[in-house]
Amino acid sequence: MAQVQNNGITGGVSASLPILMTMVAFSTIALYNVIELNAIIFATFKRRRGLYFWSFIAATWGIAPHTVGFILKFFNVTSVWWAPLVLISIGWVAMVTGQSLVLYSRLHLVAGSQRSIRWVRNMIIFDAIVLQIPDMILAFLTNRPNAPASVVNAFSIFDKIQVGMFFVQESIISALYIYETVRLLGPIGGRNRNPLRKLLSHLILVNMLVLVLDATLLGTEYSGHFEIQTTYKPAIYSIKLKIEFSVLNRLIDFVKKKNPAHGSRSQTSNSSYPLSFLTNTMGSAANSGSVDYTDKGGHQPRLTPVALYTLESRRPTPKDPKPLSPPLKLSYLDGSK
Repeated sequence: MAQVQNNGITGGVSASLPILMTMVAFSTIALYNVIELNAIIFATFKRRRGLYFWSFIAATWGIAPHTVGFILKFFNVTSVWWAPLVLISIGWVAMVTGQSLVLYSRLHLVAGSQRSIRWVRNMIIFDAIVLQIPDMILAFLTNRPNAPASVVNAFSIFDKIQVGMFFVQESIISALYIYETVRLLGPIGGRNRNPLRKLLSHLILVNMLVLVLDATLLGTEYSGHFEIQTTYKPAIYSIKLKIEFSVLNRLIDFVKKKNPAHGSRSQTSNSSYPLSFLTNTMGSAANSGSVDYTDKGGHQPRLTPVALYTLESRRPTPKDPKPLSPPLKLSYLDGSK
């Protein structure tokens, strides 16, 4: 029981000077990144609306109360035991769920399957309800005065479960980005100077880095260092937001430049286009070579904005009259493929 209290699960934390300095360093990094992210967000977004914007705001602003709440709790700054927990809970929900919503809001740019996108959305909602609500309740019960050891142990176990489950959730989203991006890279060919290839390669590297950062966070939780994990988490989430903001905005700018019609759409729309849309942007070249993408059931495939540009970059030219072959693997909104 004494070890649990020393780790900061109940009340303040009692740790060596190196650990305390590490905790302060992580908290400082998180709070600094919040300031920088706010400056970047309001300097970048011209239209401040839509799921992408508000999820970024929620994820960024959630870091500050989450970090400050643990500072108040660990160092016993206030005698009101529930006050730090309110800040921690509000910040945790906004930071963790907001981070996943940021990735979900831009997933339609690379993923053509609406079924996969809906599945990710439902997973985020399910985990927010099933994992976050019970964990917050147990946290309040654990930190109240004279909390029984059984409640403390229950919180310690469930906290490890929720960290592991959110690691799985974010790994699935990152893996989906990587899979869909690798699938799109195939038809582009070996054009090393192709700007889309460079951008998609950057997207893959960013999501691989996110997986590595999440794995380190999981390691700190299961190593028993609760006080390290809770201060390390907002620092990691702030770093992930910065690198994701960079590559996702590049992807959005690329799509808008190559497809002006997409730029006029709402930021929150899960845009995909019927194959007939290519005739508006590519002319008759899209149908040259007698390429027919309509299947036997008469289903019309729909393209993500990035897949649209992939097809456009491979259209026949006078120098290269070869038609689109093999055809790009397309996704169907009705789930028939």
